[in-house]
Amino acid sequence: MKSNRVHGFDILRIATVMAILYFHVWQYTFYQDVISIPPEVSNYHNLTGWVGDMFKYGGLFIVALSYFLIGLKKHSNHSLRIFVLLAGIWSLQIITSDEPMNPSSWDWDVYSYLIITYLLVLALPKAKWIRAPLAIISALILCIPFDLYESVLKIQPSVQFSGWGLMPWTFLAILFHSVGVLWRQSFPDLFSAIRKWEWPLWIIPIVILFIVTPDYGPFPAGPGFESYVFKIKPLMFWKHFLVFTFLMRLSLDGRVNTLLAKIKGMDLLGKIEWNKHLGVSYFMHLAFLPLGQHWMDVWASYPILFDWFWLFIFVSVHFIVMAMFYGREMIDLRVRKAFTLRR
Repeated sequence: MKSNRVHGFDILRIATVMAILYFHVWQYTFYQDVISIPPEVSNYHNLTGWVGDMFKYGGLFIVALSYFLIGLKKHSNHSLRIFVLLAGIWSLQIITSDEPMNPSSWDWDVYSYLIITYLLVLALPKAKWIRAPLAIISALILCIPFDLYESVLKIQPSVQFSGWGLMPWTFLAILFHSVGVLWRQSFPDLFSAIRKWEWPLWIIPIVILFIVTPDYGPFPAGPGFESYVFKIKPLMFWKHFLVFTFLMRLSLDGRVNTLLAKIKGMDLLGKIEWNKHLGVSYFMHLAFLPLGQHWMDVWASYPILFDWFWLFIFVSVHFIVMAMFYGREMIDLRVRKAFTLRR
């Protein structure tokens, strides 16, 4: 029996979210480029290869997948999503700003980027003759090295390296939202088997990029993160993004989805709140990050607990968000019952 849920997307989303949590816990606790806890004291460094080598663009992966799904859906709860984004802007400033109640002191961040790009993609016409060339243009812009347009656009380092600069990352949102819109128009049944001619179009560029892409050094987990990730290096970017996009394409093959549906526990994976309500879950995890610094004495006495702090956040957020939406359903039910009785 075919599942209507794209299980491959659930796997990609959870894997990426866990990598982001792993990175965020270190970044907000120690803010060091290199995880320096001695291996005989902590095992935290053991997963750095997974986070750095495979998910250095984890935040961009999530943005790409999310915008693709928004473009794919005919209907979406835009009001709730905009509310969460606006709340996220304010909450992130409370954590990071020296004067959180003074908007003039706020820094540009991921939520600032998301609210602007979200409103932009919603305003764009969905006609195929507009979205197809727009997707191509967006992909081409993402191929331009940052150094080439930095001087032309006069982008200040203080703006670009605060992370999530509008140039070029606005075009990442436009690209994947447009592809989502085009996919829905071309494949209304959602799933489409990969054709034989598609395989070389995916495999050959991926293999070439893995061969020719230079090593840009270890992935920095602290102050060097923004410069490393957002100062675009097209070869490195596309090396990772072609693989991620190929995995998205595989997920939309009905045969692959059917095989994944047969794996024990796959339905439970789709019910994790990080998959069901990613925006709210991401927003909630921000409340846990300051605990990393507040519990320094605990980490010093019991360093093994720090090894599990990121998973503690993952599990806690799941249950908190589940309780929130369950409570909302109960309130809605009671309101409807009260309204029915009055009539």
